[in-house]
Amino acid sequence: MTQTLRTRVENTCILVLFCLSLGMFALSFLHRLPAEAALLVSTEMGWMVQRASAVVLLCLCAQLRKRKHTALIITQSLLFLDFVSCIPHLPDVFHAACMVTDVVFFSVFFCFHSDFCCPASKKDRRRGLFLLLPSFLGVTANAVISYHYLTPILGGGRHTLLDSFEESLDILLGNGSSIPVSHGAHMLELIMFWFSWGCILAALFYAVRPWLAAPARQESDLQHARTLLNLYSQNSCSYLALEDDKQLYFGRNVDGVIPYGVVGDTIIVNGDPVCADADFPALLSEFKDFCVRSAHKVFFLSVTDHYLEEYKHQGFGYVKCGEEARFSLADYEISGKKGAKMRMNINHAKKAGVTISEYQPLKQWDPDIESAFDRVTNEWLGQKKSSLLAFTMGKAGLENPMDKRYFYARNAEGTIVAFIAFVPFLGKDGYMADVTRHGNDAPSGVMETIIYEAFQTFREEGIHYGSLGVAPLAGLDDEKASLTERLLRFVYNNLNDCYGFKDLYRAKEKYSPTEWLPAYYIYLPKHPTPDMFYAVVKIQNPNGIREGVQSFLKGKMHHEHHERNDQHKQPENQK
Repeated sequence: MTQTLRTRVENTCILVLFCLSLGMFALSFLHRLPAEAALLVSTEMGWMVQRASAVVLLCLCAQLRKRKHTALIITQSLLFLDFVSCIPHLPDVFHAACMVTDVVFFSVFFCFHSDFCCPASKKDRRRGLFLLLPSFLGVTANAVISYHYLTPILGGGRHTLLDSFEESLDILLGNGSSIPVSHGAHMLELIMFWFSWGCILAALFYAVRPWLAAPARQESDLQHARTLLNLYSQNSCSYLALEDDKQLYFGRNVDGVIPYGVVGDTIIVNGDPVCADADFPALLSEFKDFCVRSAHKVFFLSVTDHYLEEYKHQGFGYVKCGEEARFSLADYEISGKKGAKMRMNINHAKKAGVTISEYQPLKQWDPDIESAFDRVTNEWLGQKKSSLLAFTMGKAGLENPMDKRYFYARNAEGTIVAFIAFVPFLGKDGYMADVTRHGNDAPSGVMETIIYEAFQTFREEGIHYGSLGVAPLAGLDDEKASLTERLLRFVYNNLNDCYGFKDLYRAKEKYSPTEWLPAYYIYLPKHPTPDMFYAVVKIQNPNGIREGVQSFLKGKMHHEHHERNDQHKQPENQK
């Protein structure tokens, strides 16, 4: 049998199973139909457990569609249990039909089990089993409680702990207690039912979550990626592929590399794939197939418009996510009104005795300079309001600098007070300021002075471009914005206290970039789901969700406080 025919047979079985599950879910709300009455009698399930079982089956169908191995095992187990449960009811026609259906589904999935090859990690499988434990404990606890409050009703010793445990299993299966109980006890039954089934569903989601084995990073792979970056990288953030928080996907049919990380079932890529322009369609298609086969969604961060049409052609969704501050060094100057603020800051630093130098560790290693860099970094971390970002931000990397360039500032006393690490792009025809650090005693204007002096050095060397990276969420002003862009605009306007989006844009704007280049999020599926945005936040800042909520609530309270003060002041002004 050809693979295409196998796939069609598998998809047909999954579709039929999905329709049957959806039908069972819908019938649970149509209590007066004969079909629903027949289903209740034949399956011996209550309406609530019928709905919960249907939801489990619908979830399994979605995971089978993605060819997840654990979902296949769970489905086969349920089919076997359903087959066994039908045996005592033979020769009933309905149960006989169910048994035949179970055999057909089980046979198809058994014969084609090798196609369901997307694994789950051992850690997630353990989590799934662990989440079943609270459900069992809930049943046991309810049994003890039932024994306690039902014993007096039933005349002392007639109701045993085993009887209570059987009553709890009936509650779990949606049948409720067979003994009349109070309203409070009935509410306890409902809570235990939903708690237990909630644990079962949570265990299912953990058990089927896809997993990608992280290949060990070899030095040869790192050097190969470095070569590709220095040949083909047009995205200013591409050099961060060499950071140790990235996994590297190398093309099989074309020579290229894609740096990525994984959160849940979402693959996060930093920047564009790196390869020759002519090879990009093939590399993107190959990586897309890699993500689909492993049942992962994919989300590209800070993508340029260089390959935007090809992303769209291959079915990816996209949205503008900010703007990159880019400098054409041949045209860059700070004269005139536009550069007034920049000149003022540089003059202030120069008057304070600031001097700029370049540190070249591969030519002459200096432990005192590197120790000073560490001190400045620690002081800078103490000034931050939020956690340190990762994945889209690099590290100083002094232990293995490779192609990075370091410029630092000393104050009038000769103490190092700030430094910036630059990473190359455009085949070393451009450099981006990646790691920027300033200490507690850094004079005003020191960072502007480092940037300006570094750009002058680059220009003298014949380098054409400089960059300050992307200002996230800046420039989202499209009147016909999509829902995703409106969501990003909401984040930009309401979470500034935590992430400083507006402050970051203004900080880059004062350098007077010669152009602002649009940056994009690219994603598959074409309409991103909430868990994909969660993955984007999580991979950059594990504490980002908590800090974002705190920032939003703090901003709301601050706004309301100011409104109340304005209302109190208004009558006084009117007097």
